[in-house]
Amino acid sequence: MSRLLVSLAFLFSFQCSVLGVLQDKIPTPEFSFKSLHIKQITFTDITLGVETSFTNPYPVSLPSSLLDMDIKIEGMKLSHIKTDLGVIEGKKTKSLPLDVKLKYTDLLQLYKKFPTKPLLEVSAEGNMKVPIPKQWQLLGKDSLTFPFVQKREIPAVLPDVEIRNFKILMPSESEILSVSNTESLAGTTTNFLKGLLGGSKTPVTSAAKAGLAGLNLNLKTEFDFVFTNQAASALGLTDLKYNLQLAGENFLNGTPKEIVNGGKESTVKVENQFPLASIGTSLYKTIQSKEALYQLQGDSGLKVPNLLENIPFSYEKKGKFQWQ
Repeated sequence: MSRLLVSLAFLFSFQCSVLGVLQDKIPTPEFSFKSLHIKQITFTDITLGVETSFTNPYPVSLPSSLLDMDIKIEGMKLSHIKTDLGVIEGKKTKSLPLDVKLKYTDLLQLYKKFPTKPLLEVSAEGNMKVPIPKQWQLLGKDSLTFPFVQKREIPAVLPDVEIRNFKILMPSESEILSVSNTESLAGTTTNFLKGLLGGSKTPVTSAAKAGLAGLNLNLKTEFDFVFTNQAASALGLTDLKYNLQLAGENFLNGTPKEIVNGGKESTVKVENQFPLASIGTSLYKTIQSKEALYQLQGDSGLKVPNLLENIPFSYEKKGKFQWQ
């Protein structure tokens, strides 16, 4: 009996030794969770960029790479993602990027739970599962699972924008005379501008119809874009660009004169000009009525206290505004 036990122990030890040698010789895939970063902030959502990579040591392709992941904010589950990131070719390392959108409609309840917290912890928790080719399977194991937990902070933002202090400035008599060849043309220009800006109830017209299509006169305009955050984080806009349409027509684009960042409000001060000759009947009617349907869009950097990166911020809004 004792000899039998010794024999069985020797056989088991031998099998474990052989198994250990085989495991050492069988190549092992590698999974890396490289980063969880803020890819973009807009007026509707925050986009997180998930960057992972997988190294396939086998000479054959792996048919799938299954990601199973929870997105949590402050420990509370916000969404669940289950997706196949695709084939991983043999003997190659493949980057496996994924964008995750956090919509403000979902974040709003969390903001209410933490009304004074400017930064919230977001975590990506889950696993990556890949199949093992049959010839490299050991002990009946047909797949490998790689668990991960990645965390970072995101700003509590719920941004909006308004157009304020809008005005189009009436040129002086000397400015009109300096670009007019005749007193008659100067008079026509003055009457046109009085109908446009001076409150005169003149019929809707255009620069071309008034004979001013060739006049080299620019109208100066001043206004503010006031960006506000309705959540807890401070705003810090940088390098802003804008494109403004009025009544469906391109009106102005460019960069602002100044950005005044003050806590949860950023005031973008714009001074620009546009050619009088570009005023068609639609724009004339809009300016004369001193109210407009507008579309504002552009992009900017966003600096948030205690976060090092300059976050890409894209904005777009349609609405209606009035001015005096």
